[in-house]
Amino acid sequence: MKNKILLLSAIIVSLSLISGCFIYKNYQNKQKKKEEKIIANTKREFNFYIKNEIKEKPTNEVEYFFNEIIKENQKNQEINWENFEQNNLQKNLNNPQIEEILNIITAEQEKYNIELLDTLTEKKLPKISNTQIDQKTIIAIYKSHDFIKNLKQEKTKREEYLNKLNTLKEDLTTLKNNKNYYAKEDVYWCEDQETVEQLQNFSTKYNLALNVQLKKAETPKEAKKENGVPILCYHGVLDDYWGDASLFVKVAEFEKQMQYLVENDYTPIFTSDIKKANKYQKPIIITFDDGYKDVYTNAYPILKKYNIKANIYIISGWINGDVYMNTSELQEMASSPLIEVGSHTVTHKALATLTEDQIEEEVKTSQQQLQEITGKPIDIIAYPTGSFDNRVIAITKKYYQYALSTIKGRENPANLNQYSLRRIYVYRQTSLEAFKNLF
Repeated sequence: MKNKILLLSAIIVSLSLISGCFIYKNYQNKQKKKEEKIIANTKREFNFYIKNEIKEKPTNEVEYFFNEIIKENQKNQEINWENFEQNNLQKNLNNPQIEEILNIITAEQEKYNIELLDTLTEKKLPKISNTQIDQKTIIAIYKSHDFIKNLKQEKTKREEYLNKLNTLKEDLTTLKNNKNYYAKEDVYWCEDQETVEQLQNFSTKYNLALNVQLKKAETPKEAKKENGVPILCYHGVLDDYWGDASLFVKVAEFEKQMQYLVENDYTPIFTSDIKKANKYQKPIIITFDDGYKDVYTNAYPILKKYNIKANIYIISGWINGDVYMNTSELQEMASSPLIEVGSHTVTHKALATLTEDQIEEEVKTSQQQLQEITGKPIDIIAYPTGSFDNRVIAITKKYYQYALSTIKGRENPANLNQYSLRRIYVYRQTSLEAFKNLF
């Protein structure tokens, strides 16, 4: 009887073990199927990434993350330095063309920001709390993308492209700041040999085959040497004048005057270049006092149209005033190779009527303010109302290289009135014929 009981117990235990094994095996199979289902679901969820296709409406952080990888991959595939050169360096290298290319380069640098790739590493891969998604499978899917497999090489590719962009940007900025050349009918005319070499080096470096020529310095006519350099003094260029009508030349008349200068081979130069004026046959200097807004809106487009250099003398305390240029307009003009900015004091007071401390405040502060706005040295001042005396000159010398007066006359580059340069006024009533006879 005892043996029967033991045998029965053994049978029961065996059946229990067999049953347990069967249950566990069945559990394992169910878990495996569940895991396989989750893995399949995960792969299906992120199949867009496997196929390298942007998901239009991402619903979780991982989908957003994978979208960014695909986008950066697409951007890297678009990198082609030769195409960039061909598409952007076939333009004339004058302003505003250089400015346009610089803006394109800045956009490219932002687009291919190398730091964006540092946000795509496995450490940055978001974790997802959805029980129907397998995190290990997400990691495996993440690593399967060719862009991630070759992330180091892709980063190097982008770095090389950015380095080339940065070098080109530096080279173009140097050209932009060089005011000694201009492009006309596919020929780059340079005023000195140094500029010729600079453009030729740029041409060789970027395979442009630019036609660079040195502008021949003609021997000035003796009569022009004796008469000196005319410095024209304008204020406004406006049809519907305000204030003193004589100070506002009509827009059409101003254009006729500029066209006359070009057609008759005058060479407009900056005031800062007056000592070198005798190397030109017909040098002339164009100046605008006060910094009226109409100089930006009406005169500046005409100057650009005829590629004419000019000088603007700004009342620094009146910038952004109702009838004056605002800061951005002044900065735009200051960045042009056709414009040189100078001071017209802070508040346009007649300097000879002030104390020495007040004179210094006017000339020094104006220089500082304009340099801060333009980012360029301010070395020339025009005396408001032409008012100056020995005190004004002594103080002005501390801050400026030249000063312009309203005394009528021309300037001999070999014997300059450096701190009281003579000028010739152009008025609203000055006809074209009268304009021709001014100088």
